[in-house]
Amino acid sequence: MKQTIFILTIFLASLGAFSQTTATNFTCNDCAGVSHDLFTELGSGKVIVLCWVMPCSSCIPGTLTTYNVVHSFDLTYPGRVKIYIVDDYANTSCTSLNGWCNSNGFPNSTKFSNAAIKMSDYGASGMPKVVVVGNYTHNVYYNAVNTVNATSLSNAITLALHDFSVGIEEPTSLGLGTIKSYPNPVSEQVTFTFSLEKAKTFSLTIFNSLALQEIKSKRYEFASGKQSLSINTSELKNGIYFARFQTDAGIQNVKFVVSR
Repeated sequence: MKQTIFILTIFLASLGAFSQTTATNFTCNDCAGVSHDLFTELGSGKVIVLCWVMPCSSCIPGTLTTYNVVHSFDLTYPGRVKIYIVDDYANTSCTSLNGWCNSNGFPNSTKFSNAAIKMSDYGASGMPKVVVVGNYTHNVYYNAVNTVNATSLSNAITLALHDFSVGIEEPTSLGLGTIKSYPNPVSEQVTFTFSLEKAKTFSLTIFNSLALQEIKSKRYEFASGKQSLSINTSELKNGIYFARFQTDAGIQNVKFVVSR
């Protein structure tokens, strides 16, 4: 008999009832007998989408949304985004879990029934519970229970992919040069510095790191030369945030931390 699911509503989650910002490592075998070390996989550039299920009928819609969003990256980022469907308390056999996944439209996924992967490491339980983790820093980019928002989930995966890229190569394709932020951590105000070879228009959007919720967004136009842009952060809660600079050439993300 399955343990009773403890449900924390999306409303409470949105108020910041849980503040886990980094993943917890695990090393274990999947249902096919293949060994996985989470931090090794994140360090190789993969984005891992953990989807805990009971499994049950109420899990199906959210899991299907998650599955479809993950596989929407197959062509643009082949092999980079993976969905791990995990039995909630590791008390369902792999045979049953595989059968449930195949019957409900999630065949191309990695399945686990292993107590090493703990839903409780990421706060409230839910069916399904979906968490996106990525990058060398093992960031949590998305954390949702019971209901999955396809747009927010896709944005979180995109940010995780770009965040990893920013960490391994110098981003200059936007015409903004190398964007730096200071101070970091920040309290009341964060300042971004960059250098323009020619006048440039771009949008700057601030996101939080858990649900990838948009905090504020504005368009700017700067002349050529060395520039700085300061943003008021006094209304932001403590935590990890991302500043997304976007031009017609693409997106560049800069991480900063608010701490008081």
